[in-house]
Amino acid sequence: MERRDPENQEDGDPEEDTATALQKLVELTATRVTPVRKLRVQYHLIRKLGSGSYGHVLLARPRQGGIIQTLAGPLETPRHFAFAQEYAPCGDLSGMLEEQGLPELQVKRVVAQLAGALDFLHGRGLVHADVKPGNVLVFDPVCSRVALGDLGLTRPEGSPTSAPPWPLPSAPPELCLLLPPETLPLRPAVDSWGLGVLLFCAAIACFPWDVALAPDPEFEAFAGWMINRPQPLQPPPPWDQFAPPALALLQGLLDLDHETRRPPLAVLDFLGDDWGLKNKERPGCLGSMCSEVGEEEEEGGASLEEWSEEEENDDKDGGRTGTDGGEP
Repeated sequence: MERRDPENQEDGDPEEDTATALQKLVELTATRVTPVRKLRVQYHLIRKLGSGSYGHVLLARPRQGGIIQTLAGPLETPRHFAFAQEYAPCGDLSGMLEEQGLPELQVKRVVAQLAGALDFLHGRGLVHADVKPGNVLVFDPVCSRVALGDLGLTRPEGSPTSAPPWPLPSAPPELCLLLPPETLPLRPAVDSWGLGVLLFCAAIACFPWDVALAPDPEFEAFAGWMINRPQPLQPPPPWDQFAPPALALLQGLLDLDHETRRPPLAVLDFLGDDWGLKNKERPGCLGSMCSEVGEEEEEGGASLEEWSEEEENDDKDGGRTGTDGGEP
């Protein structure tokens, strides 16, 4: 199309060239455009889909996805603060792993979304520090949407962190080795380790060990294989159920040296590979950790104040009527 002089064009001219029209649109919307140095700051660019005279079409994944959303703002009553969050109808991931591991496609969906969520946190200088199946909320039976929840242990990167108060299968070895009052600066590598353990859990339906520390036999077998790789070539059971690409990913996320551990987004480099998990059934060993989906409460249910008053009265009577299995 022949380029015309913009000064000689009238508004609404049907022959106005595309470049001039685009420039006008830019001027009209400039105040609503967020300036960024690179698209990669907010999006993981996957591949180019096409291009035209004035632009390119790119396939991208938002980096900020995958974290449970808080609805509206916090609420305050005379006695409490309340925070409304999304409801996950299918409970948490641990409830889906009682019988067997997930199919490969669902495993990939879960870890890809969690990798994006962790990258979002890490990009803001935060470490989740508690990545495990019970903290992954599931919104549909095929895991097309999951979200990372329970940010109770989330801290700024570099915060002093001690060993877990009790053995946790999702804790990395550098923390398990600490003795009170020793601490380590909290690093994103802690979340990489948690994501690797979660990938194993989602595929095999059990934790790979009780604690990432000797003399746990499962951890010692894994650590021996990691230290001696590429010999022996055959990983110990049940790691031998994974195909080589999945093993390479797990080796990166579960590197014993936290300094060389790969970041969560390494998952995206392996999504197109065969992980060896198709059509395999495995016995579950996570126990009865299912978070049952309860029926919606009828209108007129107890308010936060009413529930709290009932709990306080129960405490005064020497007992609790709730179902909280943890320590008060």
